[in-house]
Amino acid sequence: MKSSTQQSYHERIARVVGFLSKQVNNNPSLETLADIAAISPFHFHRMYRALTGETPSSTVRRLRLAKACVLLRDTRKPVTEIAFEVGYDSSQSFAKAFRAATGFTPTAIRKDLLSLNRVLQEFGKPADGPARASRDLEVKVVSVDPFKVIASRHVGPHKGLFKAYGELFHWAEKSGLVERFRGIYGIPIDDPRDVPDGECRFDCCFDFGPDAGADGRFREDILGGGTFAVTRHNGPYEGLEDKYDYLYGAWLSGSAYTLRDQPAFNNYLNDPDSAPAEKWETDIYVPVERIGGSRSR
Repeated sequence: MKSSTQQSYHERIARVVGFLSKQVNNNPSLETLADIAAISPFHFHRMYRALTGETPSSTVRRLRLAKACVLLRDTRKPVTEIAFEVGYDSSQSFAKAFRAATGFTPTAIRKDLLSLNRVLQEFGKPADGPARASRDLEVKVVSVDPFKVIASRHVGPHKGLFKAYGELFHWAEKSGLVERFRGIYGIPIDDPRDVPDGECRFDCCFDFGPDAGADGRFREDILGGGTFAVTRHNGPYEGLEDKYDYLYGAWLSGSAYTLRDQPAFNNYLNDPDSAPAEKWETDIYVPVERIGGSRSR
């Protein structure tokens, strides 16, 4: 059962890679790719990275450069024409990207066939996947009752999250909700490794109990409800993505569980303003259900 589920996820991601290989001059949306993979948009980007070792945009860049290497073999074909054919808007942007990735300009590498073939071989093969954890993380599967949070959508670099949480907490102080405080949560909608800083979405959330209202300024949301795979991260928040990769990759592939159509979320167990970064504790919750079981609600 486990191996068939693992194969299913690999096959779904392989469909996406095949689609991207034919769309190197386009930038398909996350929703389009998630639909091709038949994986919820809540989980697609993390599942893709966990199984391929790269983000969808990294795959597109790699495949663009591989195609460019093939086209550069024809010395009669102008570099500008090649740039447009592989999805760049100018020969300058193409040359800049090509040199950053290879150390050669497109014009120079045409004169070095050995290097051109080596680069083509390098970009033509998929990533090997992320490194496995040196030891298995402790993962528990728990049932979580649904609970209400007050949420604020932050769009931008993650370094702005402290300010966003501060504004939400300041509103709670003015609204008399602080005495009802129960917990700090976050919903990482986008993977910051795959989305431009200015477009990265993240929901900052506080639990003030079931009777707290958002007064129209913020949003009321429900977290929990069903079973979740949970692991703890100790230390700075930058290390959370590695734990997500492990849960969506090695752990899920070897488990008796599959993903549910619900967002993952973080529970921040201490106030980052009152503890040094190395003491921060965060529990990661990924919604799962047992393979062959009924859907959790």
